[in-house]
Amino acid sequence: MHGLYDDDGILRFIGLDREACVAYAELFDLSLARCSLMDLPMPLPLSVRSRRRMFPEASSS
Repeated sequence: MHGLYDDDGILRFIGLDREACVAYAELFDLSLARCSLMDLPMPLPLSVRSRRRMFPEASSS
């Protein structure tokens, strides 16, 4: 994965390859001389745990 950062250091686009970042820059008339392309690490999938449903305890009266 690659990230395209503008001259202010703001991430503008994330693409699977450098060509996608260059195409984005051309589409929005961003000067590649003022932008930077960086390799980004592939994100790791996060596991999602479901919450246990809590039942109110029966009150004895």
